[in-house]
Amino acid sequence: MNTVNMPSIQANALAMRAAQARPSRIAIALAASALLLLSMLPATAAARPVLAAARPTIVLVHGAWAGPAGWDQVVAGLRKDGYATATPTLDEATLSGDAATVRATLDAIPGKKILVAHSYGGMVITNAGSGRSDVLALVYSAGLVPDEGESSFSIQEGYKQSDALNHLVFDPYPFAYIDPAFFPAIFCQELSPKKAAELNAGQRPISLVAGSEPSGPAAWHELPSWYAISGQDRVIDPVLQEFVSARAGSTVVRFDDASHAGGFTHYAGRFVKLIEDAVAATAD
Repeated sequence: MNTVNMPSIQANALAMRAAQARPSRIAIALAASALLLLSMLPATAAARPVLAAARPTIVLVHGAWAGPAGWDQVVAGLRKDGYATATPTLDEATLSGDAATVRATLDAIPGKKILVAHSYGGMVITNAGSGRSDVLALVYSAGLVPDEGESSFSIQEGYKQSDALNHLVFDPYPFAYIDPAFFPAIFCQELSPKKAAELNAGQRPISLVAGSEPSGPAAWHELPSWYAISGQDRVIDPVLQEFVSARAGSTVVRFDDASHAGGFTHYAGRFVKLIEDAVAATAD
């Protein structure tokens, strides 16, 4: 006759129920991983638009004997890296009028901006950026950087005369452009004939009035600046570029083989990096 041990049977039954109710270590690990992934997804999704919204718009201002299309290589690099850009067109009739054009562009763009300029455009952004809390920094490529009271002409006194002055064509007076036959050798001597022809076709004449108009308050007294010196420039003396960038306390890079247009064409990739350095240095 078999004897049944009831306490032992009850203990075994309880142990089996406990084992069935207890999740395995693998199940616990899987559940924890799923919870971790779920907790991360919303945070990641939320972070991306915040980062995009925090990026300033890059406003690029052309100079004399150039137009907005001259910035195409720089714009392409910036947009590839996720930046919005704007390239206003200057009348180049008066400095004050061009500064007003850039201010209107800034007013139409929400959020923060970085002002970038080439050549005479440096005069413009130095005026347009003054007194504005939405402009974070100034970036120049072979640009004129005036102090208050200086004009495009006066700031160059005492430095090597621009080769462009010997080959100006007035049409109509007082607007002048560089004789197309001499433009490649003066403005962009290191570029291919095809690229030089594109820039030549995009020339916009500048008025003598704009060149002689005194600058207003200079934004570089309030804002940090970055400057790319074109070492083989035949339009604006590289020695002058060194002076104005040092006076403004700019962070400087030097493109030793660059013509007047080389900073935004031949060296476009490095100039994009300089702009992005300015963005990073002024980020909140």
